[in-house]
Amino acid sequence: MLPLNKVGAEANKETVVGFSKAKADWALDFEKRFKEQVSEEFISHYSKSMSIRPALVASKGNKASLEFAVNELKEAGLDPQVATYDVYLSTPKKISITQTAPVTRSLKVIEDLPEDLAFKDEVIMGYNAYSPSGTVEGELVYANYGQPQDFKELEKRGISLKGKIVLVRYGKNFRGVKPDLAAQYGAAGVLIYSDPEDDGYLKGDVYPKGPWRPKDAIQRGSILSIYRYPGDPLTPGAPSIDGVKRIQPDKASSLPKIPTTPISYAEAEGLLKALEGEKAPEEWQGGFPFEYKVGPGGTKVNLSLDIEYSQEPAHDVIVKIPGAKYPEQTIVIGAHRDTWAYGSKDNTSGWSTTMEIARALGKLHKEGWRPDRTIVLAGWDGEEYGLIGSTEWAEEHKKELTENAVAYINLDSVAGQNFGASSVPSLNELIYSITKTTENPETKTTVFQDWSKKSGSEKPAIGQLGSGSDYTAFIQHIGVPSADLGFSSPDGLYHSAYDNTYSLETFVDPGYKQHAAAAKLAGSMALRLANADVLPIKYSDYASAIKSLTNEVEKHGTLGVDLAGVKKQLDEWEAASKELEEYGAKLTSKTELSKDELQQLRKINEALMQQERDLTNQKGLPSREWFKHQIWAPGLTTGYAAQPLPALVEAQQANDEQKFKEAVKALEKSLEQATKTAKAAIK
Repeated sequence: MLPLNKVGAEANKETVVGFSKAKADWALDFEKRFKEQVSEEFISHYSKSMSIRPALVASKGNKASLEFAVNELKEAGLDPQVATYDVYLSTPKKISITQTAPVTRSLKVIEDLPEDLAFKDEVIMGYNAYSPSGTVEGELVYANYGQPQDFKELEKRGISLKGKIVLVRYGKNFRGVKPDLAAQYGAAGVLIYSDPEDDGYLKGDVYPKGPWRPKDAIQRGSILSIYRYPGDPLTPGAPSIDGVKRIQPDKASSLPKIPTTPISYAEAEGLLKALEGEKAPEEWQGGFPFEYKVGPGGTKVNLSLDIEYSQEPAHDVIVKIPGAKYPEQTIVIGAHRDTWAYGSKDNTSGWSTTMEIARALGKLHKEGWRPDRTIVLAGWDGEEYGLIGSTEWAEEHKKELTENAVAYINLDSVAGQNFGASSVPSLNELIYSITKTTENPETKTTVFQDWSKKSGSEKPAIGQLGSGSDYTAFIQHIGVPSADLGFSSPDGLYHSAYDNTYSLETFVDPGYKQHAAAAKLAGSMALRLANADVLPIKYSDYASAIKSLTNEVEKHGTLGVDLAGVKKQLDEWEAASKELEEYGAKLTSKTELSKDELQQLRKINEALMQQERDLTNQKGLPSREWFKHQIWAPGLTTGYAAQPLPALVEAQQANDEQKFKEAVKALEKSLEQATKTAKAAIK
């Protein structure tokens, strides 16, 4: 294998696109200068300082973390601003879970934390944000992962969920989908647990000996229906600021309907063991050493949830490094700064990394450097409750983002040993490029080489953007090209009180080296986008990707609707995009540009920003108005995972020919507009 400097040199020749030759050399040198500024020591300081205390949205710890971040950014010579939103939040006052048959016992609702643990009294009990209050009691029924096919299997067996308490395990779909589906089948309440097969002792040593979930750990989490719309449930599509009308909670379609709460697998074991009824299907069997049954019979449970609702502040931290040439055009790097408990990995890792990018860029800015375009660095609040801070900020700044946002880069849980990324297809080549010029500190090869080796592919796959993190409002509501990147390692401490400094430094990222690598990658990506003569956004790849997605839809039947028009338009868009890319490359190959050619560069860049917007439909998806993008949305029954071409697929699944026709027409119109945008820039 070539040494890093040789590998980097080889990659640079081919992958630094969008720059003139002279500026490409400068860009790589400058990226190197930026990377040299990135410090593991600073990241460690930020992470340890903010992980010492839980930072749940609207808590004292969150306020302390906010003050720390603002002070540190000011010390770095930056001018952090705090954007505050008044949002509808839930707070648990008392969570009580009692097994009432065949024995009576109270279930623990928080981990067995050490007596001397700092800020132990601020660790929130295990609960699901936005669960309704209430007391319900009923027989227990086990429903595997709570996917549509699981509920259909129970229905097929003649097992009614009416008035029952449903026990489901975490995994396979977003936790909010589980009670949503259970309510549709008449369930009275839901318990969600983490099975040891999925992230507990069957995976390896549990905390504190290893990174896997111990028996008392509880996965907290929101059950807001973010796949209907994220953000403040009372202000869909508008920012939660003074003067904005709020809807009544009973009109908010994102709020869940039945009491739901999480438990540990130690507490779930007794419920499952006493359960009677039919044997659960083989694929429903989990990690406990006994036969799982579906019920009902044997086990009864009482849920008593006292949860208070109120308007509370969510605080985003915003730092801007103004552009000198095109100051109105912006690249946003964002990470959420709120946590469920101590949250060293999720997401103090992403926020510490973003703060370090800000500090390193700020140092270069003080030395006289100015980006061509403005770089915004953001710490979002309330992500854990339902992508609140990022959604409200994007909704507030929708007009300027629509006009001028170049791209959004998301950093969520970036610590670990394995690199991964999800993105719109137009940014894939840029991601490959920055990974080829950034060192992996563990292997001393490039990030790309390690990624390629671990994936077993010369060109590792880049994932699709669904939901569950702060890119959602940018790509799916506004149409800003977006990417989510970082490192990860398999573990089972997600959303538990054991996601802390000890587990991070022992199992996830000793020495904060991968944090630093994530900072270098995201910072380099922002610098390429901020300083390029022609934005490195490749829509010919996008058109090609949509062709593949369209073929997938076609395999499942088109209800007699012809997709020839969509395919023809995709061919035209791909050809126009290639022509635009070639024209941009031709201009950047010149040593000097005329006044007209400089104006042409501006037109090309405006077209490269606009085409993602062209893929949105301001009416929104037929099933959910807030989601505007024609190509990407989270699945209605997956919640997190992407559902490409959502309007087509939902009409297909509903066997609705008219809706399918309408979806095809809307898609064709978007592709036609994107083609026109590309063509207009080369006239």
